[in-house]
Amino acid sequence: MHRYDKRVRPNADTAHPVIIHMTIVLGILTEVRENQQVASFVISHVQRWHDPKLQWDPEKYNGLKQVVIPQSLVWVPKLFIYNSMDTKDMLTDDRYDVRVQHTGHVKINIPQFVTSLCRIDIDLFPFDTQFCAVALASPLLSVEEMDVNATQPPKDSYFSGNAEWEVINVTVRQMKFMEDGEYRAEVHYILHLNRRPIYYITVIVVPTFLISALSILGIFSPGSNDGPRNEKVSLGLGSLLAMTVLLDIVAGAMPKSNSIPLLGFYIIVVIMLCAIGVAISMALLGLSRSYIQTEELPSKTAYRLLLLTPTKAMRFNSICPIAPSEKIAGIT
Repeated sequence: MHRYDKRVRPNADTAHPVIIHMTIVLGILTEVRENQQVASFVISHVQRWHDPKLQWDPEKYNGLKQVVIPQSLVWVPKLFIYNSMDTKDMLTDDRYDVRVQHTGHVKINIPQFVTSLCRIDIDLFPFDTQFCAVALASPLLSVEEMDVNATQPPKDSYFSGNAEWEVINVTVRQMKFMEDGEYRAEVHYILHLNRRPIYYITVIVVPTFLISALSILGIFSPGSNDGPRNEKVSLGLGSLLAMTVLLDIVAGAMPKSNSIPLLGFYIIVVIMLCAIGVAISMALLGLSRSYIQTEELPSKTAYRLLLLTPTKAMRFNSICPIAPSEKIAGIT
């Protein structure tokens, strides 16, 4: 290799571009930050190309057909992850090795830690799926000098999610983009993520349902004979406060968006139902107190507002019972 110049790309003296065969063989999801709309991965992608200057005759070297040498000794394609907020190589440059075949075929495996931008669609949260890509491109060489041939991950590739997300599929897509009047190569490793909803179901959905059900049942349950009960209104207001806290938890985990996630919509609907129940309970409480003090039936307008008939309205004692001892003295 004493005449080999690693600064010069293969086929530089010809009109043919060097073809880089690329794929991803490892992808481990470490974190998804919805508020910042980024995802972090540990990936390992393989690059292969042919360098005719690295060919030799095995018979002249005791049948040696391949060698493993530091990548700093040979030409290596330069590709950068342009949608990354942070990229860290798992090895330093002097510790990367390449495998060189006697035919001139070169292979390198590049492990990296990548934090890439990932647009999060929260419409179906927490039953959502997301597509996050690691996008690589050539910073300088055009497709006439260096082109890529991206292939799908092999069957023995390894992909894994974390406690909240699972990686259900990984695809590789190649394309070209125009810059400064010339086309350049671009490759996307697209990871299909599916959220595990069990946490949100057990922590938010089920408690919200139980709180709302108990609140509505408590508000409209038959009362005692001790007069109007303010505790029912307090129960409804306490339930509203609890569900507001749960809604705040959901909002804190979601990015700011012009759409409401499915879980947020569910909590808002439940809050509205409980609020309506509290409003009706307060109205019935007011009518009951008015009847206790005056022994006069409320006006027909009050009936219409509560969608009641006078006959049904006389059943107040099932909700806010009237004790004879609470009647105003002098009224018989």
